[in-house]
Amino acid sequence: MFYSQFTIDKVKQDFRLTTVEGVRFFPDSIEEITPSSRLQGILEDLPWAIAL
Repeated sequence: MFYSQFTIDKVKQDFRLTTVEGVRFFPDSIEEITPSSRLQGILEDLPWAIAL
């Protein structure tokens, strides 16, 4: 299919997909977790790694 012929409706029809709209993907409350010390270290070094 050419990009100019691509439509969501055509994909939904070809692959027999349905969409659900108006429903929250995430629950109202998500339990907070504490990241591991390894992950915290990686995130602290991230700005430095991006700068390189």
